[in-house]
Amino acid sequence: MPLACSQCSSNRLFKDGLYTRKSGEKVQKWRCRECGRKFIEKTLGLTQLNNLQRQIYSPTNMDVSNQLCAQEAKKLEPQTETKTVAGEILQQDTKGKIVEFSFWMLKEGYSKSTIKTRTKILMRLVRLQADIFNPESIKETIAKTQWSSARKCIAIDAYTCFLQMQNLKWEPPIFNRVRKLPFIPTENEIDMLIGGCNRRMATFLQLLKETGMRCGEASQLLWTDLDTVECSVIVTPEKGSNTRKLKISNKLAAMLNDLPKDSKTVFNANSDALRKSFTLQRRHIVYKLKSQRLRQITFHTFRHWKATMEYHKTRDILHVMQVLGHKSIRNTMMYTQLVDFQEDDYVARIAHSENETCQLIEAGFEFVCDFGSNKVFRKRK
Repeated sequence: MPLACSQCSSNRLFKDGLYTRKSGEKVQKWRCRECGRKFIEKTLGLTQLNNLQRQIYSPTNMDVSNQLCAQEAKKLEPQTETKTVAGEILQQDTKGKIVEFSFWMLKEGYSKSTIKTRTKILMRLVRLQADIFNPESIKETIAKTQWSSARKCIAIDAYTCFLQMQNLKWEPPIFNRVRKLPFIPTENEIDMLIGGCNRRMATFLQLLKETGMRCGEASQLLWTDLDTVECSVIVTPEKGSNTRKLKISNKLAAMLNDLPKDSKTVFNANSDALRKSFTLQRRHIVYKLKSQRLRQITFHTFRHWKATMEYHKTRDILHVMQVLGHKSIRNTMMYTQLVDFQEDDYVARIAHSENETCQLIEAGFEFVCDFGSNKVFRKRK
């Protein structure tokens, strides 16, 4: 026999959560969509509440006795279950729509990082009590958040794409994206950080330092992309960048060869796992060395450092653009104004043999002049 409301005999019911008795017995709570009456069902058959529990107040017709009954019934309910039935249905529809949105982006060819970022930011807006089916609610929620202007622009782009899936449009709010100049550490600080990490993380950071890869590009590096004979790596691009082949030092090639070859990828981890491991190791290094500047170094800092060093070493913006894989030179032009090097801000080295000369060149030193039978090199700090 189908379950029905004892007051109006309607079978249009909602599940209103589970109630746990003191004995540990769990019973299903129900609510009638027609009259709003609540009742519970045992595991074996239907058992209604006593007279106090059965009297549930009605928003349109409420007397004093019903208020008291409702208060007593509310005490019997778990304190954590405060959602209404309509709210549960709306939350299910919202989550389902966001899942549909992620699959739609996948079919449209968006990158995995873009899909993950936009899905997470929509879920964040939902947790902030925004209604993703109401653009005005999204505007209000974004305006109230303490996010930076750049993050607000990302949220606007995500919601615009969400509406595009439904062939809808809106008038997005205007936020000016302020692009700050990135933090550029010294090479000594980078080497200190690399030296304090474990073998896998030190190799990963050394790869970022020498190539300027994005962390996502480095994390998906395959063993087949590595050429230890020519000391080079082939970069599989992300975010629409160009494919490129970059030179690496003999030191880095040896570090890569020492890693275990138990998977197709070199580092056998995604970028999120590597980032969590790096954050923990960096925290320990900062504590040991008492240098708060190291705390500002992230994976992307290595890319900024590499681009800055390449530009001030070659003064060739097209070369820097090729190293980074940029398709637009406007993204590369930022590195022309990052650091103002002084003319005497150099490190000098003297090579006494051909072997020392090769080592200095591989380390980024440039030839200055001959000094007797020796050669003088220099490199900006």
